[in-house]
Amino acid sequence: KSRDALLDVLSERVYDVSSYTRAAVLKAWIGLAQGGGVPLERVKFVTSFAIDRLQDKTVMVRRSAMQLLTALLENNPYMGCLDPDPYKKKLAELYEFVKSNMPNNIREAYEAAMQEADETADQGVFQELEAAALGAAIAEADSMTDVDGLSEQENEFCSTVKALKFTQSALDFIDQFEQANETFQGMLLSATTSDVTEALRFFVRARHFKLPCAITGMKHALALMWSSEQSIRDEVLQAFVDVFVATPGTNGKELLSDNQIAHNLLVLAGKASVSELASIEEAIGRLVKNEKIPAEVFLILWSVASKASGEARAAAMLVLSMGASADRSIVDSASRLKLLLEAGLGDYTEDHRDWRTARSAAYALQRIGRAQPDSTSAKYIILEQIMERLCAVARGDWCLDDNTEDTKMWFSASEQAIDALFIICPEPEVASAEIIKGMEEVLFEGGSSSSTHSLRLSRFFFVLGHIALKLLVYTESLSGSVRRANAAKSLKKQEIADKAKVANHKTGGQRCDDEDDIEAELGIAAEVEAENERKVADISEKEIVGRGLIGLFGPLIVRVVGNEGQKFSSEILMQSATLALCKLMCISGSFCEKHLPLLFTALANAPPGDTIMRANTVVALGDLAFRFPNEVEPYTPRLYACLRDGSTKVRRHTLMVLTHLILNDMVKVKGQVCEIAMCLRDNDPRIRDMSRLLFHELSKRSNSPIYNLLPDIVSQLSQMSLRKDDFRGIMSFLLGYIKKEKQNEMLVEKLCQRFPKCTSISQKSDLAFCIAQLKMNEKSIKTLSDNFKLYKDSLFDDDVKKSFTSIIGKAKKFAKPELKECIDEWETKINEHAGIGQEDQIAGQKAERAKARATKRAARNRKKQEDSFEAQSSDNDGSDGEQAVDKENQSFHENIDNSPSGKQKKRQSRQARTLA
Repeated sequence: KSRDALLDVLSERVYDVSSYTRAAVLKAWIGLAQGGGVPLERVKFVTSFAIDRLQDKTVMVRRSAMQLLTALLENNPYMGCLDPDPYKKKLAELYEFVKSNMPNNIREAYEAAMQEADETADQGVFQELEAAALGAAIAEADSMTDVDGLSEQENEFCSTVKALKFTQSALDFIDQFEQANETFQGMLLSATTSDVTEALRFFVRARHFKLPCAITGMKHALALMWSSEQSIRDEVLQAFVDVFVATPGTNGKELLSDNQIAHNLLVLAGKASVSELASIEEAIGRLVKNEKIPAEVFLILWSVASKASGEARAAAMLVLSMGASADRSIVDSASRLKLLLEAGLGDYTEDHRDWRTARSAAYALQRIGRAQPDSTSAKYIILEQIMERLCAVARGDWCLDDNTEDTKMWFSASEQAIDALFIICPEPEVASAEIIKGMEEVLFEGGSSSSTHSLRLSRFFFVLGHIALKLLVYTESLSGSVRRANAAKSLKKQEIADKAKVANHKTGGQRCDDEDDIEAELGIAAEVEAENERKVADISEKEIVGRGLIGLFGPLIVRVVGNEGQKFSSEILMQSATLALCKLMCISGSFCEKHLPLLFTALANAPPGDTIMRANTVVALGDLAFRFPNEVEPYTPRLYACLRDGSTKVRRHTLMVLTHLILNDMVKVKGQVCEIAMCLRDNDPRIRDMSRLLFHELSKRSNSPIYNLLPDIVSQLSQMSLRKDDFRGIMSFLLGYIKKEKQNEMLVEKLCQRFPKCTSISQKSDLAFCIAQLKMNEKSIKTLSDNFKLYKDSLFDDDVKKSFTSIIGKAKKFAKPELKECIDEWETKINEHAGIGQEDQIAGQKAERAKARATKRAARNRKKQEDSFEAQSSDNDGSDGEQAVDKENQSFHENIDNSPSGKQKKRQSRQARTLA
């Protein structure tokens, strides 16, 4: 009892007001966990509050909580393996045993209840009855623990129940960690280094105990390979080694077997996303450079790539390419290139249309340099065969026109094949022309009047766009090489000229003709460099898309994207054509300016279900804005409009593009930033986080963009149909970036001036709320008091009055004696006008209700008059018509006399006669 009492005190003090106490209590629990002093029945509870303390606002408490979780994991009372699958299997067996061996009285009651419930045939009722029977059987077993003289069968039943409860508690323990996975991953994103390092160490330990959350956690942790802090990058790399390369518990000193390392890398790469693969490649590259991965591992991977099938072959080829990014010799040799040709681009790949393996092989080929033509070299002969196979992959010679999924898998393989050709091929422009001509022959084999399959046309458009973009990159790289060579040559001549000038100065001689010749030659070199740049610009502007081979198919792409008459219904075709058009627009400024209206029209007319096309177009518009900002600038509002798209994917891509454009000063932050402010309340957490990041980065700038934009944001948001909570959440976040006193003072003045322009009391309430969020000083209080007449008519509203009352409460805390008089006077005026305004509002509401009743009464009277007139007209003949009219007129006059105005006139007439 005393132990339990002490443990209860420790449990309560975990939530103490003092952060030092909370941290000290968690450290005490760490000592208990490491010494095995945490009772089994308290393990779940301790784990629960340790996970909860990961949300603590104090760094040392979060660090202690994560250390406690690691200690609980390392000293758990269960088995060394916490993989849930064996526990689930064992639990099912134990439940089946208890169900078949439950006491007779409980069995009879259960069977009777099942017979009664059989008539309803409700599955939920059966499950409830079974759960109740099992619960009763477990309770019965618990009651028999203190009974002596039990039979062997009863002892076996009691021990089985104990095992069942133990297994269930183990599963509950595992589930606690699984459910807290998002919290653990959130620690990886913390700005505090200790949070990140402790989370990484936890995931390493969790991986050793085979917790499922460890794999997903480590994949998220690999993104930290791109962190700006060297300590975090080193910690991530060490965690990678501990989990996938080294023996558990050796801190990376003892490595796993070569086969086990290869297996771990294959599993990791085979199930990773594109972003995760980039991080994995960075980690493997650094380990290869540091010689942490044995060379024998890559020999095993080559064996897997040549003998395995399906995903294993593709994953092995991919890991080999990752290693080759740091050590080219892993791939760049005649024997291994031949193996890569046979394993990645050979008959197996063609027969099975294994586009993943072809993509991985093409990606690995990008790690070698450009081939030098040499007919006597065995390596070049193999490279020629490789280039032929790459052309076949790029053309899609093995694709099936009746299989959509086959074409979708081909896209990435073709992209990597074209990229590889532009790296290893001596003349990539020639190989590209052969690919386009080969596809054209197959596409239009029946002449221009014949029809073709939509998938075949989609592949052709994809290849056109990607080759055009690679030609632009290739042209600019050649231009850069020429420029660097000329710069080196000019630098050498300049050094010679400088030496000659120094020597001439020492001898006291005159300026020689050689110096003049060198300087003239340097001037000519500058002119030549400018001319080369002009030619390169002319090639990209006119040759690639205009007069070249690709330009011939530009009108066809434009026609498909325009889709007049809705002739093209294939989603893949429209996506491919739009993407190809965007890539062609990235090359030529005139082509871009001409077809921007078409692109935005296609974006607006895209089917609601085709999110891929809209998302790709938005990303392409970001690239266009970087390359041709002046041409895209007039269409910026239409780009902002995509933030209101119904698809989360499109909104996320749009916000990502705008964030990059704004932070790189490619798009001016104008009034449309209100659209980004609304993203702070988006349903998707990634969109909310990205918008917070954008405003956080803007707040660091010296020109205070958030301060300058706030009045317009307040005005626009208050005019939108936003919920009050959303508006206040957005403004609370943005106003938190206003730190300077001068900015607070100016904002108070600006927001006060906006009160007369408001058209509704809700807008005035929003303005009052924003003012209440600002930091007040003496000048701000006087500004509010002096501008009292601007908002006094809105004080009847409870929200408005509450906002100003909160300002008064905060002002009284720092007010000096002379300011207190001003505050008291201001408070008195607020209370007086609030009361008057409430009375006026009540009177106005009564008047509105009276007016509405009078209007309804007059409408009813007119209706009765019309009905009476119609009835009399139908009953009387023509001779009685005049009498009916007279009666109607008399009734009308009587109604007038009986009306409030008529009665008032009669009253005034009687008063006049009395006075007379």
